Order: sequence, then structure tokens, then C-alpha cells
Amino acid sequence: MDSIKVLIADDNQIDRMVLSRIVRNQGYQVFEAENGALAIEAFEQHQPDIVLLDVMMPVMGGREAARQIKALAGEDFVPVIFLTSLTDAQSLADCLESGGDDFLSKPYNHIILQAKINSFYRMRDMNRTLQKQRDTIAQN
Repeated sequence: MDSIKVLIADDNQIDRMVLSRIVRNQGYQVFEAENGALAIEAFEQHQPDIVLLDVMMPVMGGREAARQIKALAGEDFVPVIFLTSLTDAQSLADCLESGGDDFLSKPYNHIILQAKINSFYRMRDMNRTLQKQRDTIAQN
């Protein structure tokens, strides 16, 4: 299995550095962006397996970036995990409704983060297998 590619988008350089270190130490390949617009560019360039997006960023926020990333991914399942200090139910629901698949509350717990990345990667892998099987059946 190739190394899991993770895109981390957060405008806070320290948060981004901490997350990058945690993710790299878990053996994953990391790409970084400091706002939503740059996250979309990085997504197109690197085609990450999983995206970690801060909700509130300048230039373009995480919710809009998630919408655009999901549109670019098309039928390919690319999990988006929102990074947030928000705690109210409506804000968290808005994250999920904008294309997010989960959220991780600050401060980050590296054990939970690793479990979420591994879980979503398994789902992504199953989705790709199903797509291949569907395409094979459609060709016959």
C-alpha cells in the first residue's frame, strides 16, 4: 500500500505545524495549505486521500473549500475532516452539510486523529473497489 496522502489546510501556522508533525509521525505523506483557496490548488495538484480543513480561514473558509473539493472529486470518495474549535451543534452540523465527513475538535488528540484517518482511508479504499467492480460489470 502506498503512503496515505493527507492535505492539511489551516491558517494558523502553529496548528498546521503540530498537525503535520503528528500526521508525518504516523507515516503519512503531508501537503499543507494556509487557506481554502490554496487547499483547492493543493488538492488538484497532489490528489490527497484525505483532507483536514480548518473551518475558519481567510481568503476562503473551510466550508466553501469542502464544497469545491467534493465537486472536483466527483464520484471519488475523498473524506474531509473539519478541524474546529466550534462546539455548538448548528456549526458542527453546517460543517457536515457543506461536504464534511467528520470533525476533529481542538486541541487535537493524535490517537483519535490516527484512528479517523485510518477509518476513512478504509472507506475510501472500499469505495474505489466498488467503483472498479461496477465498471467491470458495466463493461460485460
